[in-house]
Amino acid sequence: MKKFSTFFRENYSFVVGVAERRLDSVQDAEEVATEAFHLAWQRYQAGEPLSVPWLYGVVRNLIGNEYRRRGRRASLQRQLNQDFALSIPVSEDLYADVRDAVERLPRMHREVLKMTYWERLTAREIAAVLDVNSAVVRARLMRARRLLRTALSDIQDRTDREVPTRE
Repeated sequence: MKKFSTFFRENYSFVVGVAERRLDSVQDAEEVATEAFHLAWQRYQAGEPLSVPWLYGVVRNLIGNEYRRRGRRASLQRQLNQDFALSIPVSEDLYADVRDAVERLPRMHREVLKMTYWERLTAREIAAVLDVNSAVVRARLMRARRLLRTALSDIQDRTDREVPTRE
């Protein structure tokens, strides 16, 4: 235990510094460090040696995972913008409205929508998770999109009525 504690104290700042320089976020860097030292602890518990080069490789891989996650999030945002394009002005409340609309969907439709866009699973993968066939998944996704469009249109209609006009 003492050996691991020493390894942690000697390398924590290094790991956070490397991650922060590449991710431009203290919070993300600390999450990378936490995960890296969690993996180091598992390695230590298994009796495997700890070294700075190994730790650096782990940190690089975790940073790569974060870049991919950010890319998926940006891709998701672009996809949602295309699928649910609205002609309402973007406001801080819009994101809350969309999130609330998604959460109000029936559970089975909400799950399929989230697995498709948030988790980036295919219809076949979702079908395996839900223990249904992929045709059911595609039907639920189509219905979820329709329900979400309706909910977002209601928001748009409400916003249109609330926007003052000059006459």
